[in-house]
Amino acid sequence: MEVLKGGIEVDDLFEQVLTAIERLPHQDMVRTIGRFERRLASARILATARVAGSSGDLSVDRRRARTALQDSKRSARSIGGDARRAAAVASNDLLGDHVSAGRITGEGVDALFRAADSQTGEIPADPIDAARGLPPDQTKRMVDAYLEDQIESAAVDERHERQHKARRLRRYRVTDEGARPELTGIGIEGPDEVIDRLWIELNADADNAYRAAGGRSRPGPKHDSVDHRRFDAAIQRLAGGATIGQPASSRPTVVITVGAAGLADADKPHHGTMIDGGPVSERQLTQWAASSDLVGMIVGLDQTPLWMGRSRRNGTAHQFLALAVRDRGCVLYSASISRCDAHHLIPWTAPGKGQTDLDNLALVCQRCHGDLHHRNHTLQWSWSTDKRRRIWTTRPATPSETPAPAPQPMQRE
Repeated sequence: MEVLKGGIEVDDLFEQVLTAIERLPHQDMVRTIGRFERRLASARILATARVAGSSGDLSVDRRRARTALQDSKRSARSIGGDARRAAAVASNDLLGDHVSAGRITGEGVDALFRAADSQTGEIPADPIDAARGLPPDQTKRMVDAYLEDQIESAAVDERHERQHKARRLRRYRVTDEGARPELTGIGIEGPDEVIDRLWIELNADADNAYRAAGGRSRPGPKHDSVDHRRFDAAIQRLAGGATIGQPASSRPTVVITVGAAGLADADKPHHGTMIDGGPVSERQLTQWAASSDLVGMIVGLDQTPLWMGRSRRNGTAHQFLALAVRDRGCVLYSASISRCDAHHLIPWTAPGKGQTDLDNLALVCQRCHGDLHHRNHTLQWSWSTDKRRRIWTTRPATPSETPAPAPQPMQRE
């Protein structure tokens, strides 16, 4: 039996904690165990970071951390993930302070690690501060936006040209691996923004076909997986049933934003950013802007009716486009805009009489949408520390925010 300094036996300590937790009601037990898991995971990262230390070489720090974490009852992947987190914390004192205080989780460290220097592991202070208190999914989105801001237009154009020259369509075979049968595939490889656009529209086609067939309510013993639906959508496109740039959904499926500063200076190279994708080169942006399947939107001082008040319950297509630009997908998770609905913060049927205005609407994926209504929760937001992004959280709805119950069907006497 392992004994800690001070004569405390590890097994006895665990038993005391587990006994106390098991006395709780089941729902409280689940929440308490979740808190313990997060706190223990953070403590393990911090302790491993102290053991590994910071040598100024990220690969050396990760090797040291991996050695300290060796455990026959954990997978190599799990150990490698903790080693990466520990090395990042060892190289960034500010990050270590936030992890120690519980302001950034291990998953948040994973998201921030993408902004780290590949050699030293140092992460700029700006994204670390912006991530303070953010849920992991919002931290990932914040890091994506930060990295996009750091890319120079010339680098985006150069990458596009190299990818354009290397574009190809290849045929390949997937070998039989136990439960997975042998398959033949076609790979489409090309510039990021082109593949991103294709992927967005195929997902929209797959979702539309699934809903048209009845979704989860359709008859049959089982449902097609997401992979099945994407495959069918791609085959439909290739067979001529739909054309790229002409999505089956009435909602915007491809949204590209361009900074006003870049547009104002004709001599300054600029690039756009595809929501759900990434930076778009100036060449590709020019080609798409010259086509007829893109809609431009300038925010502010326009005549678009984005505030509908109580005149209608459902949001307009213009409102959905504005929400796509503002929220960039589900405000709680990383679901793309093609999988989102416009949700009223104060419900239309609640005593508070929620209005169909942009400041009372937010994009949420269908899973989050159903969860909010099922738990009778609502959304609220606050500014991030750098005042550039909204941080969304949930809370129980007040009586004025609680929608009226649906009318019960009349019973036959």
